[in-house]
Amino acid sequence: MKTNLLLVMAFCISFISAFGTNIKNAKDTISKNLYDTLVIKEISKELYICTCKPNTSNPGGEGQIFFQGKYKKNVVTNDADYNDCDERFLILWNLSKLPDGIKIIEAKMELYCIAYTGDKKGQLIYEYITEPWNADIGYSKKPNTTVDGRILTDWPESKQSHVIDITDFIKKWYYNKTPNYGLMAYSINTETTNSALFCTSKYPDKVSRPKLIIIYQKN
Repeated sequence: MKTNLLLVMAFCISFISAFGTNIKNAKDTISKNLYDTLVIKEISKELYICTCKPNTSNPGGEGQIFFQGKYKKNVVTNDADYNDCDERFLILWNLSKLPDGIKIIEAKMELYCIAYTGDKKGQLIYEYITEPWNADIGYSKKPNTTVDGRILTDWPESKQSHVIDITDFIKKWYYNKTPNYGLMAYSINTETTNSALFCTSKYPDKVSRPKLIIIYQKN
C-alpha cells in the first residue's frame, strides 16, 4: 500500500514539474514575441572635436575615430596644444525608421573601443544637444547641451563594445517631440590622460561601426 502511494506521489511530482516547465517556457516565448528589435546603423552627422585644435573638425583619424576623454602631453606645435586636450564627439542618429505609435522599451548605443589609454579615473558623460550644429564646426563652436537626464558611464575596455543606455534620450525625441540634435560625449574628473578611441560610421571594418539597438512594442 505504501509502495503504491509513493509511486502515485512520484508520478504527480514528475507531471507537475514537467507541466510547470512548459508553462515557464511558454511565458518566455510569449514575452519575447511581444517585442520587436530595430537595429539602426545610419548616422546623419558625426564629429570629433578637441581643444588642442579648437577650430578644426575631425582632427586626426580622417573621421574614422571618435576620441573621448583627456589627452595630456607636453607637446605644443604651430597649430595644436596637447598639454590639456579635451576630447569630445558629437553623433546624430537617424531615427526616421522608428515606426509610429510604438512603446519604446529600451535603446542602447553600442560603440566599439579599439584602444584605451589611462588609469580609469573619472567618468564618461553623454548629454543630448539642444541646438542645430554643422558638420564642419570645431570645439570653439561646439553646440550647447543639457544636463537634464545626462548619462554617466565607466571607462570602456579596449577591443570590446561600450554599451550606453540612451533610452531616456530616445523617449524624449520620440514621445515629447524634443528636437533630435543628437548627443555629445566627453569626460569629467579626469586629471591625467584618459582617452578612449571608438570607431565611427566611416571605420573600414563595418562590424566595428556604431549601432543603436531599440527594443519596442507595437500598440
